[in-house]
Parts: sequence; structure tokens; C-alpha cells
Amino acid sequence: MDPIQHTLSENRALTAFRELFEGSDWKIRLPEGADSTEDVVLVDGDGHRYHAVLKSFNEGRPDRVTALFAQALLEARGRAKKAHLHPAVLIWVTSASRSLIERLIDFHREYGDREPFAVLSMDGTEYVELPGLRLSQRPDHSAGSHRGGHSAPPRLVFTDSFQWMIKLLLASDIKRKDLINAESVRYSTATELARAAGVSTMTATRLINALKAEGFLDSSHFLKLVRRRQLAERWKAEYRKPPLALSTKFVSPAPPEQQLHKLLKKHTGVIGLFHAAEALGYGHVKGGTPAIWIPSVKEAESWRPLRVAKEGERPDLILQQSSFPQSVQKGAVARDGLLVTDVIQTWLDVSAHPARGAELASELEHGILANVIGDKA
Repeated sequence: MDPIQHTLSENRALTAFRELFEGSDWKIRLPEGADSTEDVVLVDGDGHRYHAVLKSFNEGRPDRVTALFAQALLEARGRAKKAHLHPAVLIWVTSASRSLIERLIDFHREYGDREPFAVLSMDGTEYVELPGLRLSQRPDHSAGSHRGGHSAPPRLVFTDSFQWMIKLLLASDIKRKDLINAESVRYSTATELARAAGVSTMTATRLINALKAEGFLDSSHFLKLVRRRQLAERWKAEYRKPPLALSTKFVSPAPPEQQLHKLLKKHTGVIGLFHAAEALGYGHVKGGTPAIWIPSVKEAESWRPLRVAKEGERPDLILQQSSFPQSVQKGAVARDGLLVTDVIQTWLDVSAHPARGAELASELEHGILANVIGDKA
């Protein structure tokens, strides 16, 4: 294989497995000093660590991939033993047939020693045999997925990318088109949704399967969310945990609003909560300290225009680190030269705020979002 093409395949493979584990108890990391993405470390929710060998293929011939799988199994055993970890194997191919998956399963049963392994492909095929994470699906089947006897049903987990895609599915029902940075279109396939969201087709397929499994999606004509009130309550529950936050003061005595514009031209930040609602034209909660969603509170501690507010001192800004930066940033809309959270994100954020947040969330649910996430949807 051409070296450049091999590197591209490795990158796509690593990205695919990162997306697979997103929202689960499993994490994938590159070991320190690794010069190749073929060697990765898997960590489960209990802290058990696995040295996995990741092999990628641009074709799915069963004989060649099986030979590659055997090689990966031997390499994983040897490297895991040196590192005092458990071995595992990860395989990525552009296209995986049913015969390929069955051949790898048979080979593993005969020659493996119950090592965890997973196979992913660009066409959406998944076969995952990891402790606590077992999946078997092919999105081209009539029901959208194939589930064997030891397969787990897909779970709807509100990951960052999943939330952004759900926003895209709801955007066409928002009557005002300047309230979210998304096209007002209907999506018919996972590929269309993935392209609009900037994610892989596999990630979009996983969301669609999870929504279908829990009765939140009707795909008879296009991808339409149903039972939205129940979905909304599940979604809001993700925001009950307070974010990491930092109370700050401006160093300069210049007007705070003027300094805020200058600050957000230099640093990435999105105005949220009540100030976002006011900028969008909704909500009656005025004043208060602006809340800004930023990528990292730790990095913000060194921002020169700001200092940490002292105990008992009224802050000029509350900097908050978003747990879902992709969804916040991609949906944000411009107001007076600054970015503010979209109307759906604003609703989610205020819903968990202890100071009149529930009141504003209810106002949005029964007003502009009534046809989006409310009972009228």
C-alpha cells in the first residue's frame, strides 16, 4: 500500500473508533511515544487497560483481512505482555461483507483466547466484542441493523455530535430562521445528515438506530423526530450537572460591554443563558452577569484582560467550560458582532439554572419551541 494512502487509512480508522467509543465507558488513547496509530490503548469504565493493535485495509477480501487479523492478534499479545496490559484487536476496512465478519468470528473462536476485538467499516458495519460493549449491525438491512443473540440494543446517549445532529433534525421546525446556524431542510438518509453535521456516516447511522430503537424517530418519508416531549426531558437531564466555571473581573475600568466585544474578538467564546435569550429576543430576565461558554477554563485563567474575582466580589463575567463544545459552537448565531447560543442550546442551558431558569425554559417550550420540542410538535 502507498505510504501516504496507508497514513490516511490509519487516520480514518482511528477517527472511526474514537466515534464508536464516544458516549460509552470506553476510551481510546495513543500510548506515550507512539510513532504509529497501529498501537493504541483502550481503557474501559472500570479502568482496565488493553494494548490494542489497529489494522486498516482499503479492501475487504476475507482471506487477506483474516490474515491481517491473525497478525494483529499475535502482535497485540506480545506488546500487551511487555506493557502488562490485556491484548485486543481493532480492524477497520472500507467495506465489510457478512462473510468477512463471520470468517473473523470463526477464526477468533478457534484460535483466539477471548481477546476483545472490533471490526468497523466505512459502510457502517459494526461488529464489536468488548466487555460491556457488544454490537453487531449492518445499516443496509431492512430494519436498519442486524442484531445477533449477544448484541446489545443501541442506546441513545446525548454525546456532543449526537446533540448537534438532533438540532439539525429539529431546525426545519423553528419558525424564525435566525435562531440557529442550521439549514431548514429535511434529511432522508444517514449520509445526508452526516454531511450536514460534518460527522461520519457511521456516527449518523448510530444516532438514527438509537432514536429508532427508543421510539423517537419516524423515517417513513424523512427522518422525523417524534415523542419530542419525552425526548426533550431526556435531553434536559444531561444539563443538570453544573459546568466548570470561573468568576472573573475585567482589569481595565473601561465599560464591560466594550471590553467583552474586544475579548471575544481575540478568544473563542459564545454568550449563553439569559443574555443569549435576550439577544435572541426572548425571555424577561434582564441584567445579571453574562455567562460565556469557552473551550477551556484553565486556559482562560491566563487571559490578560481578566483576573479571577475575589470571594464576595461581583464578577463581570462567568466563564463556563462547555461539556458539548461542538454543539454549542456550530449552532451559535451572530448578534451585534458576537456569537450567542442558538435557541435550542439556550433552552437547554437555562433549564438547569437555579435562578428562574425553569421559568424561562417553560416560556421557550410553550412559545417559539412549541412546534419543535413541545407538545404541539
